[in-house]
Amino acid sequence: MTRPPASRRYDASSRRAQAQATRERIVRVATRLFLAHGYAATSMGQIAAEAGVSTPTVFAAYRGKVNLLKQAIDTAIVGDTAAVALNDRPAMRDVHDAPTSTEALRRYAAVIVDVAARAYPIYAVAHAAADADPQIAALVADLDQQRLTGATHIATTVADRLGNTDPRHVAYLRDTIWTLNSPLLYGLLVHQRGWTVHAYRDWIATALIALTTPTPTVKV
Repeated sequence: MTRPPASRRYDASSRRAQAQATRERIVRVATRLFLAHGYAATSMGQIAAEAGVSTPTVFAAYRGKVNLLKQAIDTAIVGDTAAVALNDRPAMRDVHDAPTSTEALRRYAAVIVDVAARAYPIYAVAHAAADADPQIAALVADLDQQRLTGATHIATTVADRLGNTDPRHVAYLRDTIWTLNSPLLYGLLVHQRGWTVHAYRDWIATALIALTTPTPTVKV
């Protein structure tokens, strides 16, 4: 007795898995080429050839090079290709579950460093290309806005633990966290100044706690 429907379901599942594997391979290759040659000097044809697919296949999957760069950055930020935002992942839930502001910030410092260690190289590629390419400039602006949204979530949690949810206080916390969680700051101290990742993590934790615990005296 044959079961064509089951066979079709199997074939569809297999095709989806193959398509996903191809997309992931394209992103890995694109990331490597962007890091090696920069954004402008890397063509879709080069990415296709290195990935073992046709150029139309790359365009069909990502619709353009800027989308490939965005996917490369998104993948670096979260560490995989699963469609789960950073704020919805266990490490961030652990931050929000912390009993005190100090503990929340210590946990968040570890997340900052974990993300920056993966994302800084490709993040720097985007920033280097932004001045010459309006699409990349828009992508960088969007990344900054995403970080600001994430910083707002953390600021809200910290303000709650501190017992001070005044909007001006939350805004101060948000902007402080947004500044300190930039991958570019990681690049300055770890890549340019030679700090160890461990030293950077301790410094970020200390800075976050010192700058966000007192009531701000600045107007925001």
